[in-house]
Amino acid sequence: MIVVEVSLPDLWFDPNAVGDDMVVECWISNGPRADDTSFDPAPGDWLVLDDGDEAPVRARVVARSGDRVSVRVDLAGDSSALAV
Repeated sequence: MIVVEVSLPDLWFDPNAVGDDMVVECWISNGPRADDTSFDPAPGDWLVLDDGDEAPVRARVVARSGDRVSVRVDLAGDSSALAV
């Protein structure tokens, strides 16, 4: 099991906007790391998403266009491995 320790999630997401393919668009500028100049997600990177209500989930970046990041939510992964 991989344990990821995070103090803040990488991006906020709306669980109602997750498509049938488990992909959702997020915006860096609206996320908790908006002021982190070292945050530069690229396709293939694993990130931590949070909706503010439920436990954080892992997601893999599938595309990025400037401020917009498309990620595929990994519900099969063990979200209890995320230490917040």
